[in-house]
Amino acid sequence: MDENDDELGCAVIRLARRRWRLHPGKELSFGRNPDRDIRFAYDPEDDWVSRQAGTLLGLSDGVLIRNDSRTQGIVLQAFPGPETPIGPRMTVGTSPFDQLRLVVPGRHGSRYALLIDTRPLLPAPPLPDAVTVPVAPAGGPPTNPAADRVSARELRLLAALCEPLLILAGEEARPASYREIGIRTGLKSGSVRNCLDALRHRLTEEDGIPGLRGGDETDHSDYRSALARWALDSGTVGPGQLRLLDEPGPDG
Repeated sequence: MDENDDELGCAVIRLARRRWRLHPGKELSFGRNPDRDIRFAYDPEDDWVSRQAGTLLGLSDGVLIRNDSRTQGIVLQAFPGPETPIGPRMTVGTSPFDQLRLVVPGRHGSRYALLIDTRPLLPAPPLPDAVTVPVAPAGGPPTNPAADRVSARELRLLAALCEPLLILAGEEARPASYREIGIRTGLKSGSVRNCLDALRHRLTEEDGIPGLRGGDETDHSDYRSALARWALDSGTVGPGQLRLLDEPGPDG
């Protein structure tokens, strides 16, 4: 790309020292696969990053970020502004912010950040009430070896943890508390916490899954939201797993 060209009228995407222009109506794909316009996490290979992680679609007044992965979440950070998780198969727009960071997490704390700058875009008329966004065709079946090693007891606890997120909306749609999980599974809240803490430690140490634990071995922060997001994004828990809460558990 010729860095001397005028960038007026397009968004600018940066990754480290590389730079791309994204004109309205055009798109840039990103991820680990060789066919991606913006390729990263391949040397050395970080297989936590999806081969087809997502697509940036240019608009006249911003950018649409589409998560093309079926299992991995990404995060959009406005500065200044909020942080917005983008779950698998979701699409989120940059408006009203014009400087953002799109973070793709990798194994063992790696983070790949795309910087999105929409300030060079020309003023544009308002968008229509509805915008149809194409969704990339699904690839092969997702692989999630970490989920395959979740025990029956852990899966039941994860189902209870995620239950409010699957059946409620608005402010009530938040991960269940340890007490609520205990009520649904017949366990004491202390046992629930110990089991879920052991699970997230194992996922972090053995599988390198990011965001489930702090760097301090004595960190006792509440990671229920992060663990629930992993369980839902990876497909470990879905509506079908809620039936486990109505069956006798492995503890009794």
